Amino acid sequence: MGALGSAGTGFTPHIITVMAGEDVSSKIMSLSQHGSRAICILSANGAISNVTLRQPATSGGTVTYEGRFEILSLSGSFLLSESGGQRSRTGGLSVSLAGPDGRVLGGGVAGLLMAASPVQVVVGSFIPVVKKEPKQIDSIVQASAPAKPAPGRMTGASSPPSRGSLSESSGGPGSPLNQSSGACNNSNQHGLANILWK
Repeated sequence: MGALGSAGTGFTPHIITVMAGEDVSSKIMSLSQHGSRAICILSANGAISNVTLRQPATSGGTVTYEGRFEILSLSGSFLLSESGGQRSRTGGLSVSLAGPDGRVLGGGVAGLLMAASPVQVVVGSFIPVVKKEPKQIDSIVQASAPAKPAPGRMTGASSPPSRGSLSESSGGPGSPLNQSSGACNNSNQHGLANILWK
């Protein structure tokens, strides 16, 4: 269960409406500054007129786009962290946008994310649960202890081999997985090599 990361409690959704001419990033940051709640972006829709993105390949590491771009995806989170008695926020935003010609651009938000129309952002806030790391001695004991199978269950090499052929439910010729045709049929993967990607 520890591999899943830490959990949170008290999940609360919030709807932020950003008017044309306002910065979406700063509105989200102002919500994240209230109290000790962490936030994550759930969805967003609307149009952007000006955006500055991190793009390490360019000189200066950022690029600014101006025009009208529809938000395809806005994601990110801001967590409260504490180090040496100092509290700070960590996290950031990433955006994918579509231009008027259908081209898609995106990256990490490095500055303005100016609304061209009203932008609606749905944010979830929660109280992160911080678990203390177990003592190193405990983790060494747990790691060196042999795994004990549950009573009456066979595991590993003692499990009997499978018998029979592929069934309809496991991808055999009669499987619903092999009944599709056309563009959604994944059985002809070599055809994708001929598509030119730009």
